[in-house]
Amino acid sequence: MKEQIIHLDPHDDFNSARDKMGWAQTARVLLVWPSRGQVLSRRLDLLLLQRHASRLGAHLALISTHPAVSDNARSLGLPVFETVAASRQEGWRSPMRRPRPSPLPPGKRLNRAALRPARSNRRVRLPLWARWALRALVFAAGLGGLAALALALSPAATVTVVPASRTLQVELDLAADPEQAEVAGLTIPARRVRVEVEASGQTATTGRRDVPSQPAIGAVIFTSLDGIVTNIPAGTGVRTTSGAPARFRTVRAVTIEPRVGAAVMAEIEAVDLGPSGNVSGGQINAIDGPLGLQFAVTNPSPTTGGALSQAPAVTAADRERVQAELLTRLQAEAVSALEGQLAPGEFLAADSVALVETVAETYGASVGDQADLVPLALRVAYAGTVVDDNDARLAGLSELRARVRDGEYLEAGSERFERFPEAATDGEGRVHFTLRAVGLAAPVVNQALVRELVRGQDIPRAQLRLANALALSGLPEIAVAPAWYPRLPWMPFRIAVVVIRDGG
Repeated sequence: MKEQIIHLDPHDDFNSARDKMGWAQTARVLLVWPSRGQVLSRRLDLLLLQRHASRLGAHLALISTHPAVSDNARSLGLPVFETVAASRQEGWRSPMRRPRPSPLPPGKRLNRAALRPARSNRRVRLPLWARWALRALVFAAGLGGLAALALALSPAATVTVVPASRTLQVELDLAADPEQAEVAGLTIPARRVRVEVEASGQTATTGRRDVPSQPAIGAVIFTSLDGIVTNIPAGTGVRTTSGAPARFRTVRAVTIEPRVGAAVMAEIEAVDLGPSGNVSGGQINAIDGPLGLQFAVTNPSPTTGGALSQAPAVTAADRERVQAELLTRLQAEAVSALEGQLAPGEFLAADSVALVETVAETYGASVGDQADLVPLALRVAYAGTVVDDNDARLAGLSELRARVRDGEYLEAGSERFERFPEAATDGEGRVHFTLRAVGLAAPVVNQALVRELVRGQDIPRAQLRLANALALSGLPEIAVAPAWYPRLPWMPFRIAVVVIRDGG
């Protein structure tokens, strides 16, 4: 079947496409869409082309891969193919063909206008309700335009008011309790913290005691029993065998004749210092070691000179003193260490810091020991109570809010809190301190009332009406735009109300 193939350009519209179709004398017209662009993508364009093809008596088909064009074409009953070859392989729906006119007699001209389908002169009338709805819609659109124009041309005003604030001040006696979980009235939470510290130190002893200071001295006589040994070395030990034991040693070596019964005198001194070496004559009668079998010994005279002297000694008070000195130093270190554990906004109740455990305590000397100094190494644990200022502020804020009257509000950011430095810890571990809370209470400004009072008024009268109706700190400021306009707008929504905090 004869067909006409028309290629569309990306810039084509309905008019240019219709002109390309011209007066087709073929039964089929193929419109080929360009690969790019959005040409004739509206359904109305395709409907008009379809009607034009129908007036030409041709069956219209499309060659396109655009989804929108394909969807619109199928909704109108137009065949759509991806390629020209596909249009020849697949069948077209039977077109609505107009009858061809019979050949005209010679000399007669073809009246092409008569071949066009007659247009119906009957107009489609909408239902009555639809006509009224359309009129209402047009009226509303016009009214909206007029309102927009009036809004753009109407004056505007800004009213700035400063409500008169009053100062709220309260002093609270708060108790911070480690057993409390949350803020409840005047009782707030607290927490206990612990730290271990250690130090070592020493102090001079104050005690006195008698100590041996000089050894006893004297002389003994050795008598040979076998006549063989002739030398008695220095340091030979001799002792008593009755009464309090006392030991002595020879000061220097002596020699004796090699005969039985030979005798020699030797100087001795006590091994132990002190009076224990002072023995009477004849009490030294034994020799230490092998010489005890070769010689006999005795002291013909008492030994003398063993003496005592006073020396420093450790007392219980000395130990207590060095402990107290270290604890004083360690408590200061514990306070510093505990403060190092504080989070931002917390404080340590200094008088709550107390010794809770002695971890280790080592003295270098016992009570009664002879010593010039008594050393001590000490490790102890301290604990203290920590309070969060934020919890105290919450209690203060709650009290301020409780003092705000009906019709007022507590101005945000006006709150100030001051904690008194004095704090005392009671016997149950609660920390008591005083907090001063200060804030500003301002009346609530009804902005709708402000607009109602000033709308349509001149500026002086509007200021007076506001000053009489509201609790203000001074006359409100009113600015009208344009500046030459003598009154505030009648429309409330054209009046802006600005509320400024007293002093802010």
